[in-house]
Amino acid sequence: MLVWDNVRLHLTAGMREFIDANLEWLAVFQLPTYAPDLNPTEGVWSLVRRVTRNAGCPCPTRPGG
Repeated sequence: MLVWDNVRLHLTAGMREFIDANLEWLAVFQLPTYAPDLNPTEGVWSLVRRVTRNAGCPCPTRPGG
């Protein structure tokens, strides 16, 4: 079973090839890009980003950071 979160970084040709080559045994469940209710780790990453911003750390997801 593969739970795929559809983040742009994960939508690579290699990932699609892997899925296509293994469909006979691999079940793929695609989540929306951001789904904290379906993927609890989204909440964790949200907190990590908030803490690093508040600490003044450069953040690659923030413009100018």
